[in-house]
Amino acid sequence: MHKEKNNKRLFFSAFLTLLGVFAIAAIALYCVYMLWEKAPDVEPEAPKAISAEKDTDSGVEAVSPDRQQDSYTILLVGNDDGNGNTDTIIVGRLDTVNHTMDFVSIPRDTIVNLDWNVRKINAVYAGTANSGGVAIDGLKAQIRNLIGFNVDCYAVIDLNVFVDVVDLMGGIWFDVPQAMHYEDPGQNLYIHIDAGYQCLNGQQAMGVVRYRSGYANGDLGRIETQQKFLKAAASQFISLGNIPNISQVVSLLAKNMDTDLSAANIAFFLRQALMCSSENVNFHTMPNTPDMVCGLSYTFVELEPWLEMINQCLNPYNATVTAANLDAVYKSGGTVLSTSGNLRGAWYYSAVPTTSAAPEPEPSETPEPSPEPEPEPVDPPAESESPEVTPVPPETSPEPEEPAEPEPTPPEDSGEVIIIG
Repeated sequence: MHKEKNNKRLFFSAFLTLLGVFAIAAIALYCVYMLWEKAPDVEPEAPKAISAEKDTDSGVEAVSPDRQQDSYTILLVGNDDGNGNTDTIIVGRLDTVNHTMDFVSIPRDTIVNLDWNVRKINAVYAGTANSGGVAIDGLKAQIRNLIGFNVDCYAVIDLNVFVDVVDLMGGIWFDVPQAMHYEDPGQNLYIHIDAGYQCLNGQQAMGVVRYRSGYANGDLGRIETQQKFLKAAASQFISLGNIPNISQVVSLLAKNMDTDLSAANIAFFLRQALMCSSENVNFHTMPNTPDMVCGLSYTFVELEPWLEMINQCLNPYNATVTAANLDAVYKSGGTVLSTSGNLRGAWYYSAVPTTSAAPEPEPSETPEPSPEPEPEPVDPPAESESPEVTPVPPETSPEPEEPAEPEPTPPEDSGEVIIIG
């Protein structure tokens, strides 16, 4: 009997020792992880003399460099139509003090202040690359024009990575708002998903966030569904024990995204996200008004509500972002304006087409411009501006879109105020 008690004591002592070893190992691993994990570098402080002045090329005023504590901004881009267009553009801010995350979707048809034949923001990525520039730099420059400051980091996610991440999460439970059926053999895109609450695997989830043709409001309807899906994914991610493969998610994202984030940065963002409650993860859409320009559908930013959203949801600085910090195209009383005071390629917004005695050319031809007077000398464009000869491909999309317009040769900008009825 005495021997049996000694054996129990020895077993219990060994068990406690083993448990202690595991605890010490876990603490050591956690300490190593915390040392390895790293917050991304934020935008360095700009010299005060420059911050107080306007950029003489663009007319855009710099934002004060005084930042809020532990607040980070990121540009998330989905390269999702097989043609280089970026139909999903989201700007986010993570506040690691208050443990909140805000994400703002930029509609793909948002018009930007460029002298191009297609001026949708989703064409900037491919258009910059086609003109010999760095695609993400061109897009980041236009995002900066829209929000008034440079984002701290970016990530361009392709379809395969999205599919794999959802599968590693074990699927996402989501209430699909309507039956989704669409096929495009040219892009190898086949979407067939029933409506209702269900667990979506990666391929099905990809179909849900890409589907657009069945919504009465087109891309804006897709944005609404994307936001609801991302909210569901975030809620499941935050749930304890929901992702046993989190290390694989970090590795997958680090190796297969075009990003300026390191694996340690990604791990930092994931851990900070786990510290947020699902109620503090919010999604928004840039306030906008749809309109037609040159036969293409666009959305114009609604300036005042947009400035309010920027400062409430995205601005990492203590100073308030104002219209003077933006180079955005908007409408006021039917007049098309730019917040910078420099509306590039104002000819594009003319409501009256150029008339000529010659017969109208077929859509496949390039119409000749009417003769123009000798233009006054102008300053060279700012670095973020595309040269007039930049070939920008007609926009394509996985769902039916407006027919591509012939590429006109732009007349010289007369600088006149343009009215759209």
